[in-house]
This record gives sequence, C-alpha cells and structure tokens, in this order.
Amino acid sequence: MFQALPKSRFSRHVERLNLLSSGAGSLLVPKEVKSVELVFKNRSIGGHLGAKKFWRENLPRVQFFNPSLPITVIRVEPEAGEAKQVPAVLKVEFKDGEVKKVDVKHKHSSEILKLFVKMTGATPAEEIGIKLSKHHIVHNYLKVPAGIVVVLAILYGVNEIIILTTINFPASVTCMLVLYLALIVSTMTLGKNRTNWIIGLVKIPGDFCLKWINIFFTPAFVTLPLSDWISAKEALTIAAVFVIGYVVQTVVVAYFTIALQKVLGQQRKSDVTRAEELGDLNRNTMLNGDSTAVGSSGLAGAADDESYESRRGSLATLQLQRMKTFEAVPHEIADEIARGDEDSIEMRYRDEHEASSNDIASARASDEIVQIHLTTNAKNQTISVPGRAAKPKGHLHNSYDPFTRLQGTWNRLFCERALLKQSRPTPLLSRREWIAQFVHKRFDLLVYFGVFITSLPIYYAVGYEMPLQLMIAVFTFLFVLKVPPPKYRKFLHPVLCSVGLSWLFFFIFAIIKGQNFLDSLREYKTGVTYLRLFNHRNSTSPPGAGDVFATLMDVSIVSLSMPMYTYRMDLKRHFLALLPPILLMTFGCFFVYPPMCYHLGISSQRSIGFAGRSVTLALGTPFVQALDGSIPLMAVTTVISGIIGALTCQWFFKFLRIRDDDYVTRGITLGVNCGAIATAHLLTIDPRAAAMSSLSFVLFGTFMVILASINPLAHLIKGWVGL
Repeated sequence: MFQALPKSRFSRHVERLNLLSSGAGSLLVPKEVKSVELVFKNRSIGGHLGAKKFWRENLPRVQFFNPSLPITVIRVEPEAGEAKQVPAVLKVEFKDGEVKKVDVKHKHSSEILKLFVKMTGATPAEEIGIKLSKHHIVHNYLKVPAGIVVVLAILYGVNEIIILTTINFPASVTCMLVLYLALIVSTMTLGKNRTNWIIGLVKIPGDFCLKWINIFFTPAFVTLPLSDWISAKEALTIAAVFVIGYVVQTVVVAYFTIALQKVLGQQRKSDVTRAEELGDLNRNTMLNGDSTAVGSSGLAGAADDESYESRRGSLATLQLQRMKTFEAVPHEIADEIARGDEDSIEMRYRDEHEASSNDIASARASDEIVQIHLTTNAKNQTISVPGRAAKPKGHLHNSYDPFTRLQGTWNRLFCERALLKQSRPTPLLSRREWIAQFVHKRFDLLVYFGVFITSLPIYYAVGYEMPLQLMIAVFTFLFVLKVPPPKYRKFLHPVLCSVGLSWLFFFIFAIIKGQNFLDSLREYKTGVTYLRLFNHRNSTSPPGAGDVFATLMDVSIVSLSMPMYTYRMDLKRHFLALLPPILLMTFGCFFVYPPMCYHLGISSQRSIGFAGRSVTLALGTPFVQALDGSIPLMAVTTVISGIIGALTCQWFFKFLRIRDDDYVTRGITLGVNCGAIATAHLLTIDPRAAAMSSLSFVLFGTFMVILASINPLAHLIKGWVGL
C-alpha cells in the first residue's frame, strides 16, 4: 500500500500508521450510514483497476477514521468465460433501510472517492481538526464533569445524613461500600447486562478520577513546608521505625499467608504457569486450524464466565499502567489492511508467523493486537496473535457460488492515534492536515495551555492563585509522567517529582508578584472543598488548587468500588486466605504503631500518622483525618513504601524463598504493605498477583477507616498518644 517505508520493523509500522492517518480517504462518515460494500474483480483488467486502487489506498483511511463502520470487500475470481460478467459496484446501506448503489467500472479511484463522498455525505477529516476530537470533547469536557457533579451531590447528601448521626464516617467510603454492595445485588437480581449499563454510567466520572488519582495525592506533599519543624532525633527515629517496620511487616504477612494456605490446602501455583502451557498448546492448535482466541493471559475461551471476567478485569482505572514493550512488536499490527493478492498475503503470513514464533511470548505483553483469520479454498487456516481474547473480526471463507468469494471486514487497529508521533510533518501532509492532526492529538494540552495563559492576569491582577497553581500542578505532573525514560520512571515517582517542580514554579511566580513563598502555599489549600461550597453558610473564602484535588479524591474513593467489583470472584475464591492477613495488618497498624511510636519519642500527631503508613493515600487521608493525625507524614511514608516495594519486591521475595508463581502471597504482601504503587508494578509482571494486591489494599484501607470511625476506639488511640 505504501512505498519506501523504513527497514526497521517498528519504524516501518509507525510510518505506515502515520501515512494511514492522513491523505485521500481521511473522511468522517455520518452515523446514519450502516455499512459499505465494494465488489470488483480480483484481476485489474476489464475496468476494475480503479475499484482495486480505491480499496487499497482510500478505504483503509476511511476505516481508520470510522472504526465502527462495517466495510465489506468482495473480490471475485471468476471462472473461464465469466470475467466480463463480474460487476464493479459500490454499495452504501443506511440505517433507515435506504440502499445506494453506483457502478464504478472503468472509473478512476479519485472519481470513486468523490462518488463515495456524495453518496454518504462524508466530510474531510483533515479540514476539521477539532471535529476529530468530538467524542473526546463530549466525553471529557461534558460527560465527565457532569458525572463528577452528580457524584459530589450524592456525597454531600450522604455527608449531611451522617452529620445527623453520632457516627464519624467519611461519606466517600460509605458510598464506596454501598456502591460495591449495590452492584453485587444488581448482578444477582437485574442480571449482568443491566448491571453493565449501570457500571457504564459510574465509569464516566470514575475512570477519569481513578486514572489521575496520583495527582490528587500531591496536596499533602505541597503543603509540607507549612508543617512544624522536626528535630533530628525524631527524624532518625521515624526513619528507623519505617525501615524496621517495613521489613517486619513484609516477612510476617508473607509467611503468615503461606502458612494459612497450607492449612487451608489451597493451591498456590499461579495460572501464569498454566497460561504459558496453554499458550504453547494454542499456538500448535492455531497452526492446525483451530480458531480459539487466546488472551494476553494465555487463557482460552469462556468469555461469559464470571471468574474469567474477574481474571481479565482491567486495573487501568487505578492508573496502574501496563508497561508496554517494544522489543518484539508484532509485525501483524498494521497488516490487517488488505493489499495485494490474497494468495501472496497468505503465504507471507505463514512465513512470518513461523519465523516469529519465538517472539509471540513477548508479544503477549503488548496492548491490543489485531487478529486476522484467513480461509482458503483448500482448508481453514487461522493465524492469530495473542491479544486480550479479542473475538475474530475478519473472515475470509469459501462461497457457495461458482466464484471463489473473498469477504473481509476491516476493524479499527487497536492502537491510540497518540502513538502516531511525528518529529516533523511528512511531505504527504499539507499544512491544514498537519494542523488538524496537531489539534486532535494535543487537544487537552492546548486547553490546559489556554487556561494557564488566562490564569496569569487573574493571579497578578486579581490576586487569586488557584487557576495558576492548578495548571502548574497539572503540567509538572504530566511532564514527569511522560518525559523521563521508562527505566527511570520507577525511581522518579510523579507525585514526588512533580511536587518539587511545583515548588520551584510557585517560588518563581511568587517572587515576580512580590509575595512570600509560604503565603502562596497557604493559598494552595484553604480547606474549602465541595462540602463547604455546597453549603453556602460555610463558604467564606474561595477554594485553592489543593481543594480541587481533595474534592476529586473523594470521587476517586467512591470509584474504588469498581476494581473491588471486578475482582469479586477472586475475593470469593481466596476469601479465607485474604482476610486473616488483612485483619492482622489492621490490628498491628491501628493498635501497635501509635503507642509504640509515641513511646519512642515521636510526636502525638505523627505517631497517629504512622498508623496509616501502609494504607493507600486515597483511604489513608480520611483515616488519619478521623484521628487528627499528621497527613503529611502519612503521605510521605505511604508513597515511599510503595516505591520501595516496587523496586525491591523481586529481590525480597527471592530472599524469603517465595515462589514466583505464588501470586496469592505476593499480591497480599505487597497490597497491604505498599498499596497502589507496588500494585502498578505487579501488573507489569504478574496480573493475577496485581488483582490480589488491588483487593488487599482496598479492603485493608476500608477496615482502617471503619476502625477510626468508631468513637470509643478513636478516643482510645488518641489517649494512648496524649491527644
């Protein structure tokens, strides 16, 4: 389809996708169009060359910009004497039942494209850069804010009800538990389909807030310079308690979990090992004609089984991003676009598939992979690349008529257009096309930049810091998240690094304004969250940037019910092995840490803050607030625990002689000790352990918040530390 591509496999496919995203055929087809069908002769003689060229050069771009539009191509190989009878027809079917047909025989491909535009009413994508982002704009700038406001209104109502009682319990955690139980009840009563519809509504604000949950942790770090100074002796004591406590907790929880599984007689062998065996088996069966789809976990079939859904549930909502590998990028990723003769394509796929069989294992770690099914006259031949158990989309099968009929349906390549990065516009792009793509790919950044420019006069003329500080926090977080090389990202945690950069910019802008740096930090978090804004009687000052993040944090806490629901079958299956270690850690952190730290010379508030050192920040914040502890100390110890867990878990587990396939022990141990940060690392090496870790830190944090909400226990802990 494209000529003069780079020799490097990865560069070749990136360049091919770059070319695919622009040029003739870059059209947006109206939603009223139901399907498109093109029929022409396999050989180019007899007036079919234009249709063939339209198929090879224009339709792929149409499909790229309209991924949900079914496009069917029928290439006919006539028998002797029937060549002249083969039609060349372009057919467009609309959702209202209307069908338009046009004869494209003896027509140039450009003329066919014009006919296609006239029939469908398609609009050029390159002329409307913002329109390319229409779905993104509607979802992120209309649906998500509306969903967040609805959730905040519900949280405010629940909080007002709780105030009328004698219970001191966070409204966000209450709604999280209620939503989790409601989804389970809905599944049992209304069925999975209706429950999935409810989940779809919850995910609109939930996915956004969980995706960016890390940035909501930054206010606790930004305001650290406002905290009371700590003596050198107390600092060394805190460091010693932290290190010794981390080692003791990890060892005790790990061996306790192993012993518990032995007592219960549970199998500790991970399905990952079994998945590799199934992967090898399926590679053989695929080459023998079996059409079973294999997921990234290597587990086959049973898409309707709840336990299977639980195994393949996504942790992406927790910002636990999969680390993509480009060491063995599947060469099939862009070859779903039809080009050339089918016989040559089939032979090329056979050769390349056999040549790259050793790379398939590493290719499983890639994101969504295109799956292509080829069927010839002789036999069914399925060549599949393991993806996420994607259902076969395209089929080439024998026909029942005298012709050898080839029918293929293109589907969207599972790749983000954001990956189509170009250091400079290619010669094939006009200025208008390049600007349109630039706006489409960087729409969010352009919006943030516009808000940043607007915030400057507000900051210097009006004296309101929130818009400027909010944009600085967002830009520094995105910078640390995207710019450092992957091998350094696990050391340069975005929460810590973005806070340091934010301090630098806050200081610079404060100096320009003639304002004290600490005074600008005091305006960062004024305590005016949605709970005070919705109650006009308590609204005395405008909110700061930290208050915006704190408000969104509550929505994130509610959304934590989604991963709990996703892994409900794992919770049920491993309940007896999961609950005792969590209860053990809950007892130790709640009843042991505060008095021990206090008697070692750590201040009262910091002693309570240490109790939340292993609780993920989303739940640790309401936990420490309920006990009047030090939130900055809790935040620092929690993040450092997660980073240390991600860096040392492999070595530490090896030192403790914990098997690599014991996903239950590894997941529970890291979940209750290191929270979401270590869970993100587990997702890249052992998804099953990551699922157990996700359940562990959510349940552990929930139990801690529940204990802190019981007034007699809260007064008891405060009394032990002299509060």
